[in-house]
Amino acid sequence: MKQKHSKNRAKPYKKPTPARRNERFSKNYSFIQRSKQMEESHRRERMPTAPKQEYEPVAELLPEIQDDVDETGFYKKLVTGFNNIPTSDILHSKAEKEEDHFIPVPRKIKPKKEKRSEQLGVDLEIYNSFSKRFDFELSTDKINDLIARKEVRTIKSNWSALGNISFDIPRLTEDFKEPDCSEPKDIASTGDLQKLEVKASICGNAKLPFTALQSQLFYIANNYQDIYYPHRTHGNAEDIRYVYCMHALNHMLKVRSLILRNNEKVSALAKSQKMSPNEICIPESFRDQGLKRMKVVFVVPFRESALRIVNILGDLLFGSQDDQARKTSIANYERFLGDYSGNTIYFPKTNPKPMDYEQTFSGNTDDNFKLGIRFTKKTMSLFSDMNSSDMLIASPLGLRMLVTDKESDFDFLNSIELLIIDQAELFLAQNWENLLHSLDHLHLQPQKLPDTNCQRVRTWCLSGASSFYRQTLFFSSHELPEFRAVFNSKCNNYQGKVRDSNLVKHGDIRNVLTPIHQVFRLISCSSVETTFDDRFQYFVKNIMPQFSKPGFSHCMLYVPSYFDYVRIRNHFKTEMVSFVQINEYTKKEKISRARDIFFHSGASVLLYSERAHFFRRTRIKGIRNLIMYQPPNFPHFYSEIINLMLKSNQNQRDGFEDAMSVSILYTKYDLLSLSNIVGSENAAKLTSGQKDSYLFSTKT
Repeated sequence: MKQKHSKNRAKPYKKPTPARRNERFSKNYSFIQRSKQMEESHRRERMPTAPKQEYEPVAELLPEIQDDVDETGFYKKLVTGFNNIPTSDILHSKAEKEEDHFIPVPRKIKPKKEKRSEQLGVDLEIYNSFSKRFDFELSTDKINDLIARKEVRTIKSNWSALGNISFDIPRLTEDFKEPDCSEPKDIASTGDLQKLEVKASICGNAKLPFTALQSQLFYIANNYQDIYYPHRTHGNAEDIRYVYCMHALNHMLKVRSLILRNNEKVSALAKSQKMSPNEICIPESFRDQGLKRMKVVFVVPFRESALRIVNILGDLLFGSQDDQARKTSIANYERFLGDYSGNTIYFPKTNPKPMDYEQTFSGNTDDNFKLGIRFTKKTMSLFSDMNSSDMLIASPLGLRMLVTDKESDFDFLNSIELLIIDQAELFLAQNWENLLHSLDHLHLQPQKLPDTNCQRVRTWCLSGASSFYRQTLFFSSHELPEFRAVFNSKCNNYQGKVRDSNLVKHGDIRNVLTPIHQVFRLISCSSVETTFDDRFQYFVKNIMPQFSKPGFSHCMLYVPSYFDYVRIRNHFKTEMVSFVQINEYTKKEKISRARDIFFHSGASVLLYSERAHFFRRTRIKGIRNLIMYQPPNFPHFYSEIINLMLKSNQNQRDGFEDAMSVSILYTKYDLLSLSNIVGSENAAKLTSGQKDSYLFSTKT
């Protein structure tokens, strides 16, 4: 067959670079070259004396992912190629409607005809806080200050529902003014929501009035500050979920509305110049997008949580509907119900599980899922492709599988503007590493060249500073070092953070019913890195010799960390210790056998993992001596395990009626875990005192 270009006939075929297969980007790249020429003519004709402004991209903040694609100078061209374009023509184009074109308002309201200047003023007022956040440009020096935590103003306040909270606000401008951190008023009407710039389509369907907790959380979230709230309970869980769903949807509607409004302005400009919208030089003020479409990510533990989030989003968009009506307004809703509802585990009635167990595991408890959500003008579409989705609801495991999938990329996580982490304590029982791995893959340089119109991408997104424009909402039932580490190291919102600073007054020790002495043994260690080995060496030298003493039997060794569990198990096998074991992977038949052997003195030690107790809540009987290798990650497990030592659960024929003890091993780095058990004041004494052991007693 005759080739089209004869001059290339003798050249060998070269496989194109995978990143260059994107035809839409190739067109955009050609528009870049054409736009540069147009820019020069604009500068000569209209702005002959205007100096050229350049934005220096922060290259070191955009880690390299793919080495085989030549991207030299690519982002610099995107950022510096479209400056100093006059916007007068755009501002004098036809006026847009104030209401967005995305989700229709339930009640039909005829818009009043107003003048163009008045309409523009209304738009600017409505999107004032939203535009201020995303139009603000961070310089390289300010980014370095944010990374180094320099010039951060801490303001403490006390609110009725949140209690003691701390505002950490970076000083980014010379004329920095201390923000008003006084307690806001409760949200009781749609007018209160409108004052907070909530979209009209949401205000009409919102369930009002808000509680004090909801009002205060929404006020902070609406200011685009990070939130760390470690007091989530089963009682306030739905109130918190409703607040962050409303905030996420409100943010998403504002983003989509801004893009649609700018699309109309670009079309008007193209029409006035008699050119295609893809060929014109778009002004700098129209940068309103990220490199990818997705803006919101929910990280939740179970499919049941995703089901409730989708239902709340549907209620806020379309009002209360039955399942049949919802199938019309939400695409693929029937499939969604089949995949995300049902499959509730069996709860026995004869020996019922604790109330918190039934509340945690009600509904579909599958922890491997990811659900993309896309919004159109009239519907909300579920199961959309990741690259075309506006929101993502995923578990840590599902999110990690997306990141590690070799057949697809994870570029959709580049431009996330809102991250919501709910029920964080459950991630510890699943796999905390999955969450950390997924968070490390946010805001990385795309593996493929984006198909977004580069003239519409925000400059801070191109320069690799997207992580500083991401808001994070973090909710858990209690405080742990792992939670604080994530909030302090992986949340760099330039508008600051709000964290809970309430002290624990009593702790879970007051729920212990067994009359027994509880000894807390301090393990000396030099650093956090050595705690793993120091704890093990202390256990081998000071605790294990007790196993060979006469009268020391029926000992449960409670181990929170699975890595410690495996290490101790291997050591027991080496030392020929008589023990049985129960972990989260043990089958039911072996669990029953281990319990029977332990109860009837067939083995002196029961090695028991915390995750096994979390997923099963097995009632272990016959415990005479309890050793907690580390304070429990779940505070209520402390009293729950010790209460298993009540007289009603003992083997009356074992001959060890008076030989009972409880020992808890801890280091000075377990301060937060100890606070949840004995209270903040006592925990400070345990970690900073001169003694190596402390006694707490529930004996009368």
